[in-house]
Amino acid sequence: MKKALALLLVVAFAGVVGAQQAVYPIYEIATQDLPDLFDNSLQDWEDVLPGTSLTQDDFAPLAVADGAGINTADLAYVVYMAWNSADQHIYFALQRVDDVYVNTYEGGAPQNMWMHDGFELMLDGDHSGGDYNGFSPDVYGADQAKLLTGYQAQQYLGIPESPDGKILGNNTAASGWVSLPPWADGSGYSFGTAPTTSILETYWTPFDALDWHGPEYSTRSTLAANKVIGFQVSIMDWDYTDVDRRMTYHAFHTLSGLANTWRMADNFVGGELVPCTGGDCGAPPVTAVASESWGRVKAALK
Repeated sequence: MKKALALLLVVAFAGVVGAQQAVYPIYEIATQDLPDLFDNSLQDWEDVLPGTSLTQDDFAPLAVADGAGINTADLAYVVYMAWNSADQHIYFALQRVDDVYVNTYEGGAPQNMWMHDGFELMLDGDHSGGDYNGFSPDVYGADQAKLLTGYQAQQYLGIPESPDGKILGNNTAASGWVSLPPWADGSGYSFGTAPTTSILETYWTPFDALDWHGPEYSTRSTLAANKVIGFQVSIMDWDYTDVDRRMTYHAFHTLSGLANTWRMADNFVGGELVPCTGGDCGAPPVTAVASESWGRVKAALK
């Protein structure tokens, strides 16, 4: 019943916002009902949400690497997303069932987490779009390129396990703080062989202006009822070759079905923040930390 309700709500909220850009509901959860991110189970997500937010059937494969399509015998996954007005975080959980699980990540290089079986979550808290990555130092200068990367939208990464215990990352110079509490946290684990099930449970902070120098220079996005944020989820699938067991890039599935989401927030989908009732639902947003205005940074792009 809950899954049927979720499907109806997705259809009700879905609408075209430019080519292939749908709007998905993201449900608020009161603080007392938030899932335990360290219990190695998604049952508490299932208990408090109308149903699975997304499955592999909502995604589209890109024509990169092997270009493998959607095939549950190869890779099946479910995604849960939620938000909380009191702490102003986006909550995200992923369960994958993979016929070949590849995670040889050695730690210490979060920008390389995408080269293993995990996920990418991209957030554009004010849904303003625009380029947020790929700025050439030759064009913008080294300092400005470093500042602009991840400033107005963010690309976050996660893998189920890491030797250094850090399973969450960000591809900017801010990764050393923005991927840690109180801005992000979570846990992951895997079990089984051929197929392997892996689970990641996380929360993240969207920023209207993420300055790598620190939170005191940055501006958090305000999460409020009925607001539409930009977001994008990508699922990477790595396999091993049959001949010499080398890693091979097997598939890359994106929610929007568009390429270049790693640098263009215009290619994200929308997420409408659906409010809850009871508890501390609708709590006043936390005060955003001060920052250089996005307008000044945007001017530098012209």
